[in-house]
Amino acid sequence: MSTDMTRPAPGPPAAPPAAAAGAPRSQGLDGLRALAVTAVVVYHLWTNGLPGGFIGVDLFFVISGYLITSLLTAERDRTGRMRLRAFWVRRARRLLPALWAVLVVAACAATLLGGDTYAGLRGTVLAALTYSSNWWQVARHDAYFAGVGGRPVLQHLWSLAVEEQFYVLWPMLLWAVLSLVRGRRRQAAATAGLAGCCFALMAWLFSPDTDTSRVYYGTDTHGGGLLLGAAAALLVPLARAGGPWPARSVRLLDRAGFAGLGVLALAALLLDGTGAATYRGGLAISCAASVAVTVAACAPGRLARSLSWPPLVWVGRRSYGIYLWHWPLIAVLADAAPRLAASPAGHWLVLAATVLIAAASHRALEEPLIRLGTRAYLTAGRRWFEERAEQRPQQALALAVAAAGVVTVAAIGVAHAPGATGLQAQIAAGQRLAADPPGASPAATSAVAPGPSPAAPGVPDRGAPAPRPPTGPNGTPFAVVDGRDTGGHEHGTAIAARPPVTGEDLTAVGDSVMLASADALRHDFPGIAVEAKVGRQMDAAPGVLRDLAAAGRLRHTVVIGLGTNGGFGDSVIDDVLRITGPGRTVAFVDVHVPKPWQDGVNAALRRAVVRHPGTLLVDWNAVISPAPERLWTDRTHPRPSGTGLYADAVRDTLARAAGG
Repeated sequence: MSTDMTRPAPGPPAAPPAAAAGAPRSQGLDGLRALAVTAVVVYHLWTNGLPGGFIGVDLFFVISGYLITSLLTAERDRTGRMRLRAFWVRRARRLLPALWAVLVVAACAATLLGGDTYAGLRGTVLAALTYSSNWWQVARHDAYFAGVGGRPVLQHLWSLAVEEQFYVLWPMLLWAVLSLVRGRRRQAAATAGLAGCCFALMAWLFSPDTDTSRVYYGTDTHGGGLLLGAAAALLVPLARAGGPWPARSVRLLDRAGFAGLGVLALAALLLDGTGAATYRGGLAISCAASVAVTVAACAPGRLARSLSWPPLVWVGRRSYGIYLWHWPLIAVLADAAPRLAASPAGHWLVLAATVLIAAASHRALEEPLIRLGTRAYLTAGRRWFEERAEQRPQQALALAVAAAGVVTVAAIGVAHAPGATGLQAQIAAGQRLAADPPGASPAATSAVAPGPSPAAPGVPDRGAPAPRPPTGPNGTPFAVVDGRDTGGHEHGTAIAARPPVTGEDLTAVGDSVMLASADALRHDFPGIAVEAKVGRQMDAAPGVLRDLAAAGRLRHTVVIGLGTNGGFGDSVIDDVLRITGPGRTVAFVDVHVPKPWQDGVNAALRRAVVRHPGTLLVDWNAVISPAPERLWTDRTHPRPSGTGLYADAVRDTLARAAGG
């Protein structure tokens, strides 16, 4: 099949020769790329400082859609056809060599290091080579924001996969739009309509009861930014944006661009990766703002001049390498030295190494390849090595051996990597355990409607320990019971002591942290019913509890471990307690997660204890904070050595309540 797409009836060019594919590079767009990659890197290193920094990826999408569509339409208007083979070759030359370098080095490092970065390496590398990383991660349920897989060394390549899939599909769709729809405004409207479909699908598929991987990674859901950028290019292509404008139009573009930049700044500060607002309008608004900034960055106005500041341009021209290298460095350091990786020194170390490696890659690999072409670049590289071998043979030999060694180790690692991380295996075991709960006693499930708790049995079950003061691994108290913290500070009104809790009295509703701890919970509470799901949020709790109650499976004591995946309002807690009713004991487990919503979630749970006397708070955060070595590299989920602390925290809080 020919890869040249020709218009059915070519007419005179609709754009002057200046709109050719060789249009001059926009320094304003380089500066904008610098802002985008900075937002992403800061988000990955200092999430709490920029909780919505992931919108930098969407800004990249808008820029890419704008540039690619500008070049393709310029070529079609000038020549009457789109040379897709030449387009794809240019894209491959620009993107593949640096990607291959990252894959080889990252695979070698992961193989030597082992741990979470090594697991699943074979499929991850194959997905990266075929630009299907986003769908591979959807299939594996590698939640980007929940971090259930630890820190996969190539997780960030999902966005490159979305872009490459766009580069393959969009030229053909664009040709159809240009052929079937008359007039650039209508063509832009049709393209914007496609973007709207993506955003609508994203909003429709989002659910607080599931992880966001399908919604966030999907090309069909996250392609809206690329299509909005394409729509903007149909209205104001790159060549026209950089041309002469009336002064009034430049002022309007500047105002729109600065306003868009302000919206993006607010989004970077306010959005979070698991909130409903992000998927039900937040990303769409951010992409619309990115369109305004992108067009203004190409126009001869104040915004473009500001973005053309040389340091920004320097970073922007190396943004691809910065994006490629920063995440593998984060993942490798997290496995090699967890404490250093979590420290400010570790963050700055990763940042410095990222910039240095990206600069070297740009100088030695990316820029020469674009300038010389593949054949000339390989010829120049061979000559350089031959000269080095003549002048410094030992150095050349060492270089060749090192390169061969890296490639060999990477190949062996890819061939023999395990399929899942330790955390993924642990959660999978918890899912199997939760899916096969032991039979509940009639007494435990008979009271579906809220009512008084049953009398305590005469002899406590073996799973119900004698009450004892709850303490963390360092011996400090941690529980908050009936509105009172264990230090004696009164938060509310105490109620009468409860009977000891056995597993058959207990329903636990939670997320992946609870799944990781399911075996320990079953050990401490034989007969417990665990209803937990990866990616679940507190907003889903009312629906889950309502369904359990309707099915007669909501027991007299309810432990709720939610909040790891995002914040919530006080009204959600009110709904939870309205459904459970006054006849049940409810204990909330607070969260330990290196995300910006941790403190807000824990504050909301403490407010719930104050506002609803009789509820309990299990202070998991205080228990696990002194023992970070008992967490996986995501610094959220307990390792097997830490799951006992989770179960003990629940047991001791319930035991203290039973003991008054």
